[in-house]
Amino acid sequence: MVDEKLTQRELSQVKKQITVLKSVIKNTQGRRSKTETNLRKAELEISKTQKNLRNVNNNLKASKKSITLLRKEQRTLNAAKNRQTKALLSDITAAYQTGRQEYLKLLLNQQNPEKLARSLKYYDYFHQARLGRIESFNGTLSQITTNKSTISTELNKLEQFKKQLEIDRALLIKAQDRRKRVIAKLSKSLESKGAKLKHFTTSEAELQTLLDAVQETLADLPANINSTPFANRKGKLIWPIKGRVSKRFGKRRAQGKLRWNGVIINARTGTAITAVHRGRVVFSDWLRGFGLLTILDHGDGYLSLYGHNEVLNKEPGDWVENGEIIAYSGRSTEQSISGLYFELRHQGKPINPSKWCRT
Repeated sequence: MVDEKLTQRELSQVKKQITVLKSVIKNTQGRRSKTETNLRKAELEISKTQKNLRNVNNNLKASKKSITLLRKEQRTLNAAKNRQTKALLSDITAAYQTGRQEYLKLLLNQQNPEKLARSLKYYDYFHQARLGRIESFNGTLSQITTNKSTISTELNKLEQFKKQLEIDRALLIKAQDRRKRVIAKLSKSLESKGAKLKHFTTSEAELQTLLDAVQETLADLPANINSTPFANRKGKLIWPIKGRVSKRFGKRRAQGKLRWNGVIINARTGTAITAVHRGRVVFSDWLRGFGLLTILDHGDGYLSLYGHNEVLNKEPGDWVENGEIIAYSGRSTEQSISGLYFELRHQGKPINPSKWCRT
């Protein structure tokens, strides 16, 4: 177990370091074009809205499940009430027929004191059983009332979730429409090979600036507490998403010497992306050329990068476990490919993911 005070101290330190890191990123952001700034805004809005939609949908499912269980319980309670009603009617009928002469009859008809005592005891048991059935009946009625009230509350919540769902869907459509228009502008500005190459080069340079800043500001913070060292998992990592690798590490990316420093894995938009190893989130934001990007620090100079996301699930400073969902896949603006851009780095240098992940 990690000392809780140590963990809190570390978290405070991480937050301070990430604040420094954000100032470096902000300087980089200042060099963005208006189109890129609008694209970042639209994609972050989509991420936030999609995240809200997922939460509302989960709440909706939970509420529907709760209502189903409550209605099932209500049917069980009603059946119990019907059985108890019949039993009580039988008791009432018997009591009415015998009237208040039961004790007198017992006393007059029994000559043997021991036999009389037993008969009175049996009578008392029967009387207590009647009272028990009455108490159970009242308890069932109380449960039915509570159950009805709970169902009513859940139905109201369900209606609220449905309304919120419609609001979020409308916001999502607007944000997606804005993104579409911004991408059309961006694509037009990158029509020439020279402009596209410059865009790729600038994107790589900005990423490198970010990674250098990550190493410099967070190098003294341990990221492999309670975890197998990243280096020991070479060839054993699980790919962060299932799909076909369409762009391979080291292959030529565009005209000139630019090559892929990672891989693109094709997958449907909205597919869950999982962490390949335990680590700490050091970046979770939009970056030119990589869209919504999450970077994990695994310690000992190892980083994993997950780009072109639709939804970012984690915040800088968060710990994530191996296999934990950190994002959901989106679409590359330049490649128009749905899936994930995945990259591994050691001491700032790209390493081939195919040699680290299971085939």
